[in-house]
Amino acid sequence: MTKVRTVLAILLCMSIMLGVLGCSPSSTNETDVPTDAQPTDAEVEQEEEQATDDADAEVESETPDASGEYKDRIIIGVANDITTLDPQGSNTDANMMAFTLTHETLVEVDPETNEIIPGMAKEWTMSDDGLEFTFAIPENVAFSDGTPCTANDIKFTFDRAKDSSFTKAKVELVTEVEVIDDTHAKVVISKPSQDFLMLLAHQSMSILSEDLVNDDEFGYQIGTGPYAVEEWTPGDQISFVKSEHFYGEEPPTQKIVFRLIKEESSRLIALQTGEIEVCIDPLTTDLTYIEEDEDLELVKIPNFVMLYLAINNEREGLDDVNVRKAIAHATDKASMIEIGYNGEGFVHDHWINRDQFGWYDDLQPYEYDIEKAKEALANSAYEPGDLSFRVIYNDTAKENMALILKEDLAKIGIELELIKLETAALKGILNDAALDYDFCLYQFTDNLGTDYTLRNQYGSFEQDGKLVKNGSNRANMKDAEFNRMIDEALVELDVEKREAMYNDIEVYLNEIVPIIPIATSYINVGIKEGLGGVRWNGTAKHDYRYVFLEQ
Repeated sequence: MTKVRTVLAILLCMSIMLGVLGCSPSSTNETDVPTDAQPTDAEVEQEEEQATDDADAEVESETPDASGEYKDRIIIGVANDITTLDPQGSNTDANMMAFTLTHETLVEVDPETNEIIPGMAKEWTMSDDGLEFTFAIPENVAFSDGTPCTANDIKFTFDRAKDSSFTKAKVELVTEVEVIDDTHAKVVISKPSQDFLMLLAHQSMSILSEDLVNDDEFGYQIGTGPYAVEEWTPGDQISFVKSEHFYGEEPPTQKIVFRLIKEESSRLIALQTGEIEVCIDPLTTDLTYIEEDEDLELVKIPNFVMLYLAINNEREGLDDVNVRKAIAHATDKASMIEIGYNGEGFVHDHWINRDQFGWYDDLQPYEYDIEKAKEALANSAYEPGDLSFRVIYNDTAKENMALILKEDLAKIGIELELIKLETAALKGILNDAALDYDFCLYQFTDNLGTDYTLRNQYGSFEQDGKLVKNGSNRANMKDAEFNRMIDEALVELDVEKREAMYNDIEVYLNEIVPIIPIATSYINVGIKEGLGGVRWNGTAKHDYRYVFLEQ
């Protein structure tokens, strides 16, 4: 019998709750899906009910039995390598999953409800004007080396975050962190923010030890989480062991290993032969092998991951909005989904993540239309045959999609060179100050509120009189008007006005086309029968802190 666990299926239709502070309603907008892939309301309702039934039926197996015997070690086959153990030094999925094991944030986001829940801070208060947050942490919080964690470390973490491109935007509003006593810290922000607590839940805001970071070159890798780094061999694997100093609930598994297996087929074989217990992101064409194996299960998680074509807006030719519009009309998203995701995906035409607050139902998409693409190019300063670009990407699915894009751009006289890279090399190019790329097929995986998505994808900040792009702004977009719009929307307390402001921002981005949104899909994970305790996340940053597998 085919076994498929659909986890969090209701995320495709659920409202994303941005009312973290109790003042914003959830969005109820429908997703924008092509008619040939759009499920009917009855089908959506049936899928939601089935997902709920499946989840209810599996509650017992998902919870460790205190009297049971569990494997001491669980190996997770990952597609991408760990690149740093500094939480403030990266935002890649693999790194974020590692930080979740070793560190803690003050608050967390429940992946099923998108609500803010306690992290290290078991409680917090907010002032009436929304400018002061006071966090309380337990007295017995300790780092994995045994040294105590205090409010001084919270202050140090926030101060250090201002110097990293990955965390700067998260603490941009912070004007002061006051240490009240060892277990209480007050964070003051310059203006109200509807998304502030969500930003603090990001793993890059994990609490660090001031003494360890200052005294040890690698002190940032020591956190207060349930696991500590045991051994790291870059390009091969990294292992984590239970921390004897963790103050919370003891995890059921002694050791967790992330093993790098770059080829999708090799990861699946490793799962089938028992070398690993978890296979991240198998090929969609190979999912039936997992479904038909009685020793395996397939976990399907509807995701918030936006696949898009990053466009370097300062590149010659691509700095012309009409060229970008031509490319948008020449992008056959449905065919790219079919060949890249084996049809298991949804066309994405918006500038924020699916169902986020501010999603504008009446946004006019750039439909696939070669004639309109030719018209747009004719309005530019370029003739067919004048332009030649390169697109970089990092896996088989994106390579297949790039082939579709290459063929369609050729129809309007734009040449495209395809360059497949290892993930580390691709990230190196994207993060290098030279920004030596034209296009990149890439993914935005965070879902920490509308402001965070917009600010990181398209925002910039002023430095020495010039605009500098934010860390995840792969469009290299620097637009003062856009910055003004998102700054004003962030502090607007009237819910209807704020939603209208985000609608206007979607329209603005739709006109300047900084990137080409392409698709959302499913996150697929193959696991051993009986594996449980994982909080599967629609951002692909899964939480393995309490993973277990019966002996």
